[in-house]
Amino acid sequence: MARQAVKHRDVDWDFADLGMKETQASTHFFHHWTAKFIPQIPRRLIEMYARPGDVVLDPFMGCGTTLVEAARLGHDTWGTDINPLAVKIARAKTAGIRHKVVGEFIEWLDEAAGRPERHLARSRHLFDGSDEWFREDVARAIKAILNRARRLGGNTRNFVEVGLSDLLKGMSNARMDRTMPTLPDSPRYRDKKHYHRPVDNDTREVNVFARVRAQLRRMEHALREFRDEATGSAAPVQHDARRLCSLGRTAQVAITSPPYWSAQNYQKLHSLSFRTLGLKEPGRAEIGRRAHDYLPDMGSVVEQLTQVLDGYFALVIGESQDGIHEAVRDQCLSAGMRLVDTSTRRLSNQAFFAKAVKRELVYVFACSR
Repeated sequence: MARQAVKHRDVDWDFADLGMKETQASTHFFHHWTAKFIPQIPRRLIEMYARPGDVVLDPFMGCGTTLVEAARLGHDTWGTDINPLAVKIARAKTAGIRHKVVGEFIEWLDEAAGRPERHLARSRHLFDGSDEWFREDVARAIKAILNRARRLGGNTRNFVEVGLSDLLKGMSNARMDRTMPTLPDSPRYRDKKHYHRPVDNDTREVNVFARVRAQLRRMEHALREFRDEATGSAAPVQHDARRLCSLGRTAQVAITSPPYWSAQNYQKLHSLSFRTLGLKEPGRAEIGRRAHDYLPDMGSVVEQLTQVLDGYFALVIGESQDGIHEAVRDQCLSAGMRLVDTSTRRLSNQAFFAKAVKRELVYVFACSR
């Protein structure tokens, strides 16, 4: 049966009335991730374009927003990202864990939070240069959590590591008023983002065990609810979207917000997580790190999509003054996709793409293999 295009020009895509309670619901709050799209966007597109039984794909899944929403709506879903931290986060948001084991881990954290000095690891070494970034007591507590997490299996260990990772910057000596991890000139400084309050990294209270305990409790409760609700399975894969076909997977609906032509350097933004968890950085292989390669790289991804997709492709991309968003749209048309709808959404109250992007375009294409 032929698929029918759904027009959504009269639908409000701004979602301007939503707060963090709505945009960080379910498992979406597990880990911060810069410039991710809100879950209401992929959810609405899935509801409009996916039929029962359709598989949903996100070739630039980031921290797994599309995968979470697709699984919640009953669709099997898969996604790829070249960034290993992104894959860890998407996996933590969607994969089953041993809840009893996590509960026991939380009990240990609860005990350690009350008597932290008795549970600190002997070593404070987390990575080369970590002494600059973490106070000794903080580093030894992080090390103790990592050592204990290594006893856990697969998804359960990953779950704990993601919970810890989300807190690393806030527990470090990095300035609280900078997005990129940056050491202050002195342990004592003024936090310009939060009412110029004084901060003293030498003396401020950082109970690592208590913070991770609270984080894991929230995450474990949310994952239980997600697993009870989600009837679809999710498969996040570390892979280059320019080689989608090599996975041998297909989909009927693809929804993505691609990296941009001057993309955020996620490796630097999350450098403390990469180094603490021992993750390999993808380096310049990330699309958007080299502006002159952006359109050729996106063209490669579009060509791959035409070979794995049989249905609809929704592209959510920021409007650019130099027309790069239109160039990507035209790549889809040149690859044989048919544009069936275009909508615009205004961005408000967001520090997005260095505040240079004011609007996003939602392009929907029909695509047949």
